[in-house]
Amino acid sequence: MWITLRIFFRKIRIIGIEKLLNNKPAILIANHSASFLDAMVLTVFLKRPLYFFVRGDIFHHPLVYKIFTLIHMVPIFSGDDGKDNLAKNKNTFNRGRDILQGNKLLLIFPEGFSRLSKSITPFKKGTARVAFQTAFDSNLKEDLTIETVALNYSFHGFRSDLVIRVGDSINIASYEDLYRTQPNHAISKLTLNMYDVFEKNVLHVVQPERTLFVESLLRMLFVDVKCEATSFFEKGRFVCTHVSSLSVEAFSIAQQDLIDYETKIYYYGILDNEISQPPTRLFGRTILLMLFSPFALLGFFIWQLIFKLTKWIADKTVTRDDFYTSVFSGVAGVLGLIWWLILFIVALSMGNSVGFMVVAVSPIFYYFYLIWMEELRHLKSSYKAQYLVRQQLSLHQTLVLWRRKIAFWN
Repeated sequence: MWITLRIFFRKIRIIGIEKLLNNKPAILIANHSASFLDAMVLTVFLKRPLYFFVRGDIFHHPLVYKIFTLIHMVPIFSGDDGKDNLAKNKNTFNRGRDILQGNKLLLIFPEGFSRLSKSITPFKKGTARVAFQTAFDSNLKEDLTIETVALNYSFHGFRSDLVIRVGDSINIASYEDLYRTQPNHAISKLTLNMYDVFEKNVLHVVQPERTLFVESLLRMLFVDVKCEATSFFEKGRFVCTHVSSLSVEAFSIAQQDLIDYETKIYYYGILDNEISQPPTRLFGRTILLMLFSPFALLGFFIWQLIFKLTKWIADKTVTRDDFYTSVFSGVAGVLGLIWWLILFIVALSMGNSVGFMVVAVSPIFYYFYLIWMEELRHLKSSYKAQYLVRQQLSLHQTLVLWRRKIAFWN
C-alpha cells in the first residue's frame, strides 16, 4: 500500500509526525472524509502499529471478522445497530484499553461516520470513555495522550494531494479526581474539550454547503505555498475562518467569482498555476519531457491495464464519493500486487535477468509515466498561457487580477 498510495496521490506532505515517535500509547482523533482510506494512509505513513475502531455492522461474518481483526480493525456499534449489539461495545472499549496498554496507537474518528463535508459534527463519547478506562483503571495516566490529526485531500480522486498534520495534544491526568467521583460528567467534559482542541487543528468550515468552495480555494492555496505543508495549514485555517464568516450575499458573490474564473481559464486551456506563477523555461521542460518519454511509455504499457481495470471496478461498485478513493486505492493495491507477481513469474520462467529487473522496477516507470503525463498537461498549459500573454496581454492581466482577488490570503 505504500507503493500504491505513493502512486495514487500526486503529493503527500506530513508534519508533526515526530510527536508520535516516542513509543508511548496515544489515542488519535481525526477527521473522516474518505472512508477506509483515512485509516489506510495513517497506517502506512505514521510509522507505528495502528489500530482503529470501525462500524460494527461490517463484521457480519466470522471469516470477515477474522480478516478485519488481523488488519487491526475493532468493531464498534451505534444505537442504530440495536441494544444487543450496543452491549458489545463493552468488549470494544476493553480491547481499546488492551491496545493502549501495549503502547500502540488507537485511531478513533470521534464524529462517528464518514462524509465529504468540511464541517465538524458533535463528538461521540466513546473516545473519552476509552481514554479514562486506560489512563486511570490501567495506571497509564502519565503516558497516555490524545493527539489530533488532520487529513486534507485536495479532491476525492486519483492523483489528488494529501496533507497529514499531527496537531495539538490533550493530557487527561487532570481529569482523574472528577472521573473518580463523577465519571459521566468527566466523560462529557473531556468530549467537549476534545471538540474545542480539534476545531483549532482541522481545516473546516462552519457551513457544510460551502465545502466545495473551500476545497477549491485550498487547492489554489496549495499551489501558492509551493506545496509546503506548514504554510498550507496556517493559511488554510485563515481561508476557512474567512469563508465561514462571509454573509450569504458575500459568499454568493465570492462563489460566482470563482466559478467565472475557473470557467474562463478552462475555456483557454490554462491551469490555475499558470496564472499565479508565470511559465518559465519551456524549452528545457520540453527537452526533459522528450528524454523521459521511453521510461514513461514502458510504465504505461506494463501497468495501464491494471489502472483501467481498477477504475472500471471502482466506477461500477461505488456510489458515494467518500468511498470512491478508498475502493480505488484498495483495489489498485490488491490487483497491482497480483499483477506484479504474475510478471515476476513470467520473467523467471523465461530465465531473463533483464526482464526480471525491468519487472522489479516497473512501478517506478509507471510513476514516471504519471509524472510525465502531468508535466505534459502543464507544459501545454504553459504554452497556451505564453501565447495568451503575446496575443491578448490585457486578457491575461485581467485573469491575474481576478485570481488575486479570489486568493485573498496573499
